[in-house]
Formats: sequence, C-alpha cells, structure tokens
Amino acid sequence: MNRKLKIGDVFYLKIRDQESYVFGRVLFDVKKQYQKTVNVNNLPSDYFPYLKMFYSDCQLVEMYDGIYDNIDDFNDQKIIIPRVLTQAIDSKRNVLEWGIVANHKVDYTKIEFPENLNLSGNVRFLDRGELSLRTNIKENESENMNYKSNMCVPLTVANASLDFQGRRDLIPEDIRRPSYLKDNDLYYNPELRNRIFADLAIDPDKSYYELSKEIGYDLERFY
Repeated sequence: MNRKLKIGDVFYLKIRDQESYVFGRVLFDVKKQYQKTVNVNNLPSDYFPYLKMFYSDCQLVEMYDGIYDNIDDFNDQKIIIPRVLTQAIDSKRNVLEWGIVANHKVDYTKIEFPENLNLSGNVRFLDRGELSLRTNIKENESENMNYKSNMCVPLTVANASLDFQGRRDLIPEDIRRPSYLKDNDLYYNPELRNRIFADLAIDPDKSYYELSKEIGYDLERFY
C-alpha cells in the first residue's frame, strides 16, 4: 500500500529487534512545503539555503515520551524531542516498520528548527530553518565546535527517543552511539547558544516564527 505522511500526522516507529514502539508527529516537510514554495535561484548569492542544500528530502518531526508494547496504547503527547530533521519517515530509506495513528493540526507559530553552526568561507553561520546568520565566532575557536548540519534517519530518531528516556538498553549494541542529537543542535548547549545570540543581538527566547518573520521569512506561507 502506498502511504504518504501529511503535515500533522502522528506516526509510530517500531523499535529494531523489539516488539515495542515510539511515537512522533510530522511538523514540516522540506520537499512538499519548502521546495514547492521557494525559488532558491532568486535567493541572495551569499545566502546558504541549507533546507535546499542539505535537508531537501527531510521532514521536521517531534518525538513523544513513552515506549509502548501496543500501538493502540499510545495516549501521551508529552514532547521529549521538540525538533529533529530526518530523512522522510515515509521514504524507502526508512528501515523500520511505521504507521499513522492520528492527525493533529500543526501550529506553525510554535515550530522550532534545529540550530546548526556551519562553516562557509571561513565564517561560521548559525543556520536555523530558513535563516542563515553570520556569527562572530573566530576560526580557531570554531575548530572545537560541532553542531554542524547532520542528517538523521528514522532509525536514529527512534534510538534517540530511547536514549532520551534512559533506555539505551533497547538499542542494539552494534549500532548504539555515544550520544544522540545533543552534539548537532545548539539547543542542547544553552551556554554557547546564549553567547552566540548575545553577539547577534537576538533574544534567545524569541521564537523561530517571530524571528524569521522579522527578517522576512514568514513561516505561515508554507501552511
């Protein structure tokens, strides 16, 4: 059966080698929303549209608390991973069993994107959704900073959900990573994040929707 996820779909992922499931929701689809709306050829020449260059086949998802033995038992929507960009859950690259259980409308004013530090022309840019902001991070200082764009796959997202819930024992040892997501999103390093935002004279508590709209990239146009 040909299944395609829609924005707002709540999905399950079956844990590898286990009879248990984790759940999440699709918040944004780069190919279906961004790629069909934005003409990247008209963007400024010094602008690095990483949604085009790096995450073109990805979906932004959130993941929920809970590990369930039965799909029908899912009833908790406490968010444990608020944002991660992954290769599409409904793509052939997803090696895990998955399915759709519900659809809950997405409030685009509350969507957040991962915050990455990417190097371009010896300059570190803070990339966040459509935004690419030049930072003042020195070249020698940036050598010890990861947080660069890193594409996940659904298997990694499922394992990250286990890791965030203290259940690394459910992740097969041969694919278990030292950590998940926290080295690839500035959100998980508040001290460095606050310093960078202070240098940019940006309120770190300002939502992505507010900030992007001020700069001229209104997320509403995708919904």
